[in-house]
Amino acid sequence: MTHFVHVQEPDIVSSLLEIINSAILLVDSRGKVRLANRKAARLFNAPSRELEGRDLSSFFMSEDREIFYPNILEITRREGEYEGEVMLLRPDGSSFIAIIATSGWMDGEGQGLIMVVHDLTRLKELERLLHSSERMVFLGRMLEDISHQIRNPVLAIGGFARRISSMDQPKPEYVQVILEESYRLERLLKTLTEFIHLPRPRIKRLAMKELLEYLMPGVEALLQEHSATWGIEISEDMDGTRFLIDPDTFRVAMHNVLTNACEAYEELDREKRIYIRVGPPSQGPWACVITVEDHGLGIRPGILPHIFDPFFTTKTGHIGMGLTFARRIQEEQQGNIEVISKMGKGTTVSLFLAGERRRPVRTRRMD
Repeated sequence: MTHFVHVQEPDIVSSLLEIINSAILLVDSRGKVRLANRKAARLFNAPSRELEGRDLSSFFMSEDREIFYPNILEITRREGEYEGEVMLLRPDGSSFIAIIATSGWMDGEGQGLIMVVHDLTRLKELERLLHSSERMVFLGRMLEDISHQIRNPVLAIGGFARRISSMDQPKPEYVQVILEESYRLERLLKTLTEFIHLPRPRIKRLAMKELLEYLMPGVEALLQEHSATWGIEISEDMDGTRFLIDPDTFRVAMHNVLTNACEAYEELDREKRIYIRVGPPSQGPWACVITVEDHGLGIRPGILPHIFDPFFTTKTGHIGMGLTFARRIQEEQQGNIEVISKMGKGTTVSLFLAGERRRPVRTRRMD
């Protein structure tokens, strides 16, 4: 049963609003702010008298006024309260992210609401700094690995160059070592540069058909380059499903996963077969999962925990950054990546895609 507060003594209410250490707006049945306490004045960077009399909808972003704002009013009317995150506007045009809590009250003419507002800007900044710190820690670990990776070829190049400098007739095999190690360094630095400068994702809402139309030309070209046969299976459950993704960076993740799948057959006298499946995940908050399956050599259990580590590889002449790229791309798109493998049987890599993060209250008008 819904309960509402009946307010009949404005002076008492005003005094109570000032005592509470939260920004509070008292809104009448017409949607106009009747009272705003001092904390609200500080939060919205405007005198209380400038806030009072304003339509509450003017505090919401323009894109939220058609659906989200009316839904908040409707939920408050039905249930007596609402709580959630929202981007709010100040009178000067600046905005901030907040968590609001509303309660219904009767003003004598109809139902109004009391809205409590807490600024989340600082909290969101701390979250951003935390993610940045985690990225810096990761890059710090990478620098240690880079030092190790560069040391060996540099020592080889220096050693063989000194030997050649002392010879009247340089040996071709020494020159070949220098060329190979120089090429290895070039590839290492190129891969590192690409990883460091990988752009932040620009998230779009796409349907599976749109994503596949974008990905398939590159997928076909890559698999043909590796002389692999392949097939794709798309679940009917994906019709109409939309998810959040940056198709450009996701294409890089798919490229690296498919390359690994093809290379899993290198030591086997077996036809390269790659299977791509698209469907709903069996569990978790994801909207879709794309799996890439091979029947190649497989990954040893002792190695499996390290496959996402930078520069980790068991293949001669490889850099070992493919799955590191894929994991970073997935994490920055709020997705996930999982690998299941059995020696001699093959490997399945699952790329999970995030769905619509906005709650229905933001996207669908309530009746």
